[in-house]
This record gives sequence, structure tokens and C-alpha cells, in this order.
Amino acid sequence: MSKLHRKFENYLESLTAAVTGEIDLRDNYKLYNKVYRFYTKEGIQFTGDAVTDYAIVINYLSEDLSE
Repeated sequence: MSKLHRKFENYLESLTAAVTGEIDLRDNYKLYNKVYRFYTKEGIQFTGDAVTDYAIVINYLSEDLSE
């Protein structure tokens, strides 16, 4: 089980829905911020552009959820 799975186990359904495009994770600001901070602490560098950063988060979520 990955670190992401352990930390966000109660939100896996929402995170999976965001990866598949069913929901926009930014609509749940608290959860998006938690995920953003999680990846920042993991060493991911963001650009500061909201659209690009969202795409980066979704790409990493996609990789981590497929493990």
C-alpha cells in the first residue's frame, strides 16, 4: 500500500473520480489542498500556474492510484 493510499484512504473514491475526469478536485478545496501539500512534501515542484499545477497533481494521482 502506497503512502498516498494510507494517507487518503477515506478519499480514494473522490481521488479516483478526479483522475477519470468525473469530478474536478478543485471543487473540494480542502481535499485538493491536502493532496497538493502531500505532493509538495514528497518533493514535487509546482509552477505556480493553477491549471498546470492541477494537471501535475492529477498525473501523480493517476500514477500513485494505479500502484
